[in-house]
Amino acid sequence: MEYVSVPDSGGFVLIDLPNAPESTGIVRWARKILKDGAAGLARSMTYSYAALGLKVSGASAGISADPKVRGESVEAFGANLADAVGDRRVFLDAAKGVSEADLAPLRVLDTRHTMYFDPETHQALTNQGVLAAAAWAHGPLAGARVAIDGGGDGEVSLARAALAEGARVVALGGRTLASGFDAEVLDAWAGDADGVLPGEAVADGLHTGSDVAFVGAKTNSVDHDRMAGVAAPVVVPYARLAVTTRGLAVAARADRRVLPDFVTVAGPLSAQWPSDGATAESVATTVRNLITEVLAALPGGDDGLVLEACIAAEAFLSTWQDELPFGRPI
Repeated sequence: MEYVSVPDSGGFVLIDLPNAPESTGIVRWARKILKDGAAGLARSMTYSYAALGLKVSGASAGISADPKVRGESVEAFGANLADAVGDRRVFLDAAKGVSEADLAPLRVLDTRHTMYFDPETHQALTNQGVLAAAAWAHGPLAGARVAIDGGGDGEVSLARAALAEGARVVALGGRTLASGFDAEVLDAWAGDADGVLPGEAVADGLHTGSDVAFVGAKTNSVDHDRMAGVAAPVVVPYARLAVTTRGLAVAARADRRVLPDFVTVAGPLSAQWPSDGATAESVATTVRNLITEVLAALPGGDDGLVLEACIAAEAFLSTWQDELPFGRPI
């Protein structure tokens, strides 16, 4: 993994596979962006591409700057990135503390399709990949009880998508409702800034009786202690690095299936360089089929799905890398 400093910005980029033809990832701003956290995100992205059979590297960037000079720092990052990375093609997405408008200078050289940058399409493709993974592990979601970790806009979007497949959303963040939160309830809640979801407030919605738990409210959201109380037999991440290594060990002892996050969240990657004539709808179909195929190809043995997916990704990486990157995204 190569560290590249971006002059005059307090920023850096980590490129996981420096000899890759393209590298993609996110860029975040905060007072202090830690290299270790960025490295984990870059590695996760590399394994996503490998799982999909694509010769692309993961990357991750950070801008560490005081809020008083955030604007100047982000502007300098955008202006100086190309010179810093040289002839390598590094494409970055806006994440925490950075807006798409901030990255406008980078889009001049970005070869990815415009649909990838549409927030609604991006979220919809994430949802489709996550739900396809859940359906592969659980079976059809019609009638399934699902618990969702967190109650932000992304989680509400996932809840709506799950409802569209006939699932019953019994937990959303710290609220539970045995009969399920329906679309009308979500609409009313979204339209009321001071509104509170009906149902019961609980310490942890993931401990509610359910068939599938969707996790990913934050990095390392489910550690060993939290995993011990997860009620669902199937755990599906909707964000990267959602489950800790010790959390995976607890799940294995409980015979709880945790799906590999670098596979479940890979849906939007199919919109980066789609085939000619592709639409958001056709890419969504591709995403569901592809995620299902990747998971169905795993042996399903005693090693667990996350480790099996890592081994499969590494088998592909070995076809075009002389050495495997050190450390897995778990």
